[in-house]
Amino acid sequence: MQGLKGRSQTTSTMNQQLPQDLLNTLSRLGLNKFYPNKLTLRSLLEINKDNINTNPASSLEEIPWYFLRNLLQINAECRSCVQLSDNDEENNDLFSQELYTEEDTHSGVNALDLIVALFLCADSFLQQEMSLRMSMCQFSVPLLLPHSNNNQCGLMLWALRGIVKEWCPHVLSESKGFIEDTIIEANIPLYSFVCLKNSSLSKSQMLNLVLSRGQQSHNIFIHKDMEDRAIKKEIANGLVEVFWYLPCGKENLDIFPEPVAFANLRGDISESLAQFSFLVQVSTATFVFLDKVEEKEQETLNSFKDLRKKIFLVVNRKGGEKEDMMSVQRTIEKLDFPKTNVIIKDKTVNKTYFSKKLCAAIKRLHWKVKPPIK
Repeated sequence: MQGLKGRSQTTSTMNQQLPQDLLNTLSRLGLNKFYPNKLTLRSLLEINKDNINTNPASSLEEIPWYFLRNLLQINAECRSCVQLSDNDEENNDLFSQELYTEEDTHSGVNALDLIVALFLCADSFLQQEMSLRMSMCQFSVPLLLPHSNNNQCGLMLWALRGIVKEWCPHVLSESKGFIEDTIIEANIPLYSFVCLKNSSLSKSQMLNLVLSRGQQSHNIFIHKDMEDRAIKKEIANGLVEVFWYLPCGKENLDIFPEPVAFANLRGDISESLAQFSFLVQVSTATFVFLDKVEEKEQETLNSFKDLRKKIFLVVNRKGGEKEDMMSVQRTIEKLDFPKTNVIIKDKTVNKTYFSKKLCAAIKRLHWKVKPPIK
């Protein structure tokens, strides 16, 4: 993948005291004894040799094993296990119960937290197996894994090295030829999607729409409208996932004529500067989702002023907040952003149509095939 070859994994933060949210998550999931990197494929099989049923998890401690069993079977429904089923049949009167209680936060785990926890606990061989199976399920896979100190992260090249893909670029479509390569060795342009903390437009959902041609989208990237996202993220901020779009060689089916990689940074860029800096440097373009720009965020963007031609602002103009748009305008002027690097979503434009606008912008950047939708 373009710009990633030759980069090594950063130094681990194992000797530092673990933050409480990581300790709590590992404890709730029963993964304490496997941290760090002590969970192997062999130990997974040993733990589950007497439990081969596929019944949903009945406790938080069972969720990781249910997820892993189904993932290793390449079951794309494995992510549906993150919430415990409600077995309370005695009291089903909606109006006799509180609509939300503190106990709801303990009825499951955010799917992204589960994935981060398992990758932190897995050894390198299990990480590789998990990445391969997630890719086969058409899920995004971890590219940068946050450590206990979010100023550091691990580049998961070893975990990705087992993923081999084949594709047919349009230049080979007439000869019906195809290319097969390990995904990390292939020279594929990378487009990154990040956000400021105020962004109300789901970049993950937009990415799913871009990659599904506006049709019913497959949840490649987990997003806030999925069932489990009612559970707040605890440890997944700073996670960067990657997904590869690979053409089949048919113009009427392919979204892009050449392979493209998409990276998705979870959480606010101000809290994951190491990840953001890495992505801006290795990406063909980085799309920053925002509603407005605060002073500290403007300083963060200003530190990448020399790379501003690679940064695109995706502005969600909700209407009614003139000061929000003024903050965006001030940032554009101060950083001297090209007007072509600002993509605005008006409140009257639906997400499907806007995804086409984003898709056209990506095509224009690399292939210059046609102007964006206006």
